Amino acid sequence: MKLLAPIILLVFAGLAAAFFLLRDNDIKFRFSEPQLRDRLDEQLPWSERYYFIFEVTLDNPRIDLIEGSDRIAGGLDATLNIYINNNPRPLSGAVDLSGGLRYAREEAAFYLTDPVVEQIRIAGVPDAYANKANEAVSKALGAFYRSRPVYVLSESEVSHQTARLLLKDVIVKDEHLVVTMGLGAPDKKDTRSD
Repeated sequence: MKLLAPIILLVFAGLAAAFFLLRDNDIKFRFSEPQLRDRLDEQLPWSERYYFIFEVTLDNPRIDLIEGSDRIAGGLDATLNIYINNNPRPLSGAVDLSGGLRYAREEAAFYLTDPVVEQIRIAGVPDAYANKANEAVSKALGAFYRSRPVYVLSESEVSHQTARLLLKDVIVKDEHLVVTMGLGAPDKKDTRSD
């Protein structure tokens, strides 16, 4: 019992020292466009059906990191099968979008958050189905990015301490997505961490 008290005190002292060292020392991760694109490409193609008649398939991700921005811009190829009388009518095109970044600590993963569809270009959609087709594509994008991370930290990039850090800042610099993590409060109001 006499050894237990000093051991507990030593453990608490070590944890306190680690906290004070990490409190003001942020950790930065840099992700290039190809790294982000490759991670998304591993999860595609992805398909989902909406409103009983629209099947949306997403594939071939594009990433465009805009200098000084705190959002990820990019796009996907989109195939829209419109089922009329059980016969698919495949139409293809592209979708451009942008979104913020959210960190899920328990998974050490980054997710696109608040995706905004900038443009949908799918030729040949009948006028009667245009609004619902756009809604279906938008829903598919939201569902895909809610459940699929844009990047997961590998074992070599993350330790148990890093996984507990908070997302503090996101910015594009020198054609890389620069993510700052630390123990303090986030630097930006709209940067979120689970």
